[in-house]
Amino acid sequence: MNVSTFSKPARVYTPLNALQSHAEQLQAKSLADLLGGECQVAKRRAEALRFDLGSLHLDFSKQRVSEQTLSLLMDWARSCRLEERREALFAGRHVNVFENRPALHMAARWPEGEPAPQGMEEAVAFCQAQRQKLAGMVERLHARQWFGATGQSITDVVHIGVGGSDLGPKLVSETLGQCPSQQHVGVHYVSSMDGAQLLPLIERLNPETTLLVLASKSFTTADTQFNVKTALTWLSEALEIDVPTLCGHQLIGVSTRADKMTEFGIPEAHQLEFKEWIGGRFSIWSPIGVSVAMQLGMETFDQLLEGAHAIDQHFLAAPLHENVPVLMAVIGAWNSQFLNIATHAVLPYDARMASVPAYLQQLEMESNGKSVGLDQKLVPHATCPIIWGDVGPNAQHAFYQLLHQGSHTVSADFIAVASREHGIEGPLADTLNAQEHLTLANCLAQSQLFALGDDAIPAVSRGQMAQGYRGNQPNSVILMQRLDAWNIGALLALYEHKVFVQSVLWNVNPFDQPGVELGKKLATSLYQQLEGEPVDTPTVFDPSTGALLEKIQAWRQ
Repeated sequence: MNVSTFSKPARVYTPLNALQSHAEQLQAKSLADLLGGECQVAKRRAEALRFDLGSLHLDFSKQRVSEQTLSLLMDWARSCRLEERREALFAGRHVNVFENRPALHMAARWPEGEPAPQGMEEAVAFCQAQRQKLAGMVERLHARQWFGATGQSITDVVHIGVGGSDLGPKLVSETLGQCPSQQHVGVHYVSSMDGAQLLPLIERLNPETTLLVLASKSFTTADTQFNVKTALTWLSEALEIDVPTLCGHQLIGVSTRADKMTEFGIPEAHQLEFKEWIGGRFSIWSPIGVSVAMQLGMETFDQLLEGAHAIDQHFLAAPLHENVPVLMAVIGAWNSQFLNIATHAVLPYDARMASVPAYLQQLEMESNGKSVGLDQKLVPHATCPIIWGDVGPNAQHAFYQLLHQGSHTVSADFIAVASREHGIEGPLADTLNAQEHLTLANCLAQSQLFALGDDAIPAVSRGQMAQGYRGNQPNSVILMQRLDAWNIGALLALYEHKVFVQSVLWNVNPFDQPGVELGKKLATSLYQQLEGEPVDTPTVFDPSTGALLEKIQAWRQ
C-alpha cells in the first residue's frame, strides 16, 4: 500500500495576499526600528518619504511602511486600475455609478485660459460662467451697492446651510478670516436645525443690513429650509415688510435647482447654480463658497481655487510612487485594512484650523464609510476609519493620555504652520514668535512620541521619569510654510483625491450617501407625529421611541 504525502497548496499570489503576509511580518518591527536613529538606511528611508508641493511639505517617515510595503501598495493600486479610474474621473465619465452621473468638482476650480481635459470642457465652461456671476455679486456688495429692502447697504451676511453647504465655507472663513481688517463684510454661519445658532444673530444683527445666503444643493433639506424661514420671519417682523419683498432684496440662493429657487421667490439675478455632478462635501469651490468670497474678496477665493487646482495637476500627472494623494491614500488604507487601526486622528497645531477635523469627518466618512461595494456585494474588510480630532495643544490636555499610554492604536495626521505674518513689531512680536515656536515644538515632540514611545526618552533620563509610552502609532506630519488661501485649497484637495483613491482600492462609490437618507425619512414621520399631523408614511414601532415621544409631548404641553 502506497501512502502519498500531500503538501498544502501554495497560496495564489495577489497583491492583497502579499500585503496581508507582509503585514504579519512587519508586526515584529516597530517604528523605532524603521526610524533607526542615525543609521544611513534610516536617513535614506526618511528622505524618500518626504515630499514638497509648493509651500506644503509632507513627511510620511513615521508611518509603519518600508520600501517593500510601498512597492506592494503600488501593485495593489495598479491591480485596481487606479490610473484608468483617475482618467475616467477627469474625463467626466459616470464614476458615480449608483446615481449615474460624473463627479466633476475639479471643474469648479479650473482656471480660465487653461484647456480642460477632454470630457470636462462643458462643465468647466458652466462653472466659469457661474464664477463670473459670483464675482459680480461680490463686487456689488463690496462697493456698498447692494441695498436691503429699506435702502440700507448690506454689512452682514448670514450663510444658512448644513453639511457640505456649511462645513467647507465655514472652515475657510474661520481659517483665513481671523483679522477683522481683512474682512469686507461680517459673515455668520447657521447650520443647526434647532435654531440655537440663529437666535444670537437675531439679537445683535441689524435686519436692515443683513443678507441671507440660502445654500442647499437640493433646495429641500429640512434643516436649511426651517432656518431660512425663521430668518425671513425675523426680517419681516422687524422691518414690517412682507417676505416676498425681502426675498427680492435680502436673499441669495445657491443650489442645483434653479426652478425651486425661482419658486421660492429668489430673483434670477440673485441665484447661483451648480450642477448635480458636484457633491455637497466637494462643493466649497463652487458658488457654495460665495460667502467666503464676500467676506474675504475674490482675490482670496481665487487663490483658494488655485491651490486646489495645483493639486489636481499633480494628481493627474505624477507617477503613482511620487503622487502625494496616492501615497496618503494607500498608507491610510494600509493602516486601516492591514494594520487593523480603526480610528484616525486629525490634529491641527493652529487654532485657526479648528474646523479641519469636522470637515474631514464628513469628507472621508460620508464618502467611504460604506460596506457595500460597486458590485453590490458586501466588502469583506475594513474601509474608512473613524475620523476625529481637535486642535493639538488642546488635545494634549484632553485625550493624548489615552493615545500615549492607553490600549488603543491610532493613526494620526499632525498639521502645522511654520510661520505666521502678524504685522506686529517690538516686544509683542517677540512673545508671539515664542508662542509659535512652542506650538511647533509640541507638534514635533508629540509626533515623535506617538511613533517612538518609550524609545523617545533619552537614555540618561530613563528611570527618572514615567515610562509605559506605547509608541508605534503611525502618523504623518503636514507642514505649511504659511496659512494662506493657496495652502488651504491645496490641503483640502489633497484629502479629496485621497478619498477617491481609497474608494478605488476598496471598490466603493465615494460620491453617494445612501446611509444619510433613511434617517431623514424616519425623522419626517416622527416630526409629523410631534406636530399632531397625519403621518404620510407608516413607521416601525418600538417601545423605546414610543415612550420618548410620549415624554416629549407631555413636557411640551
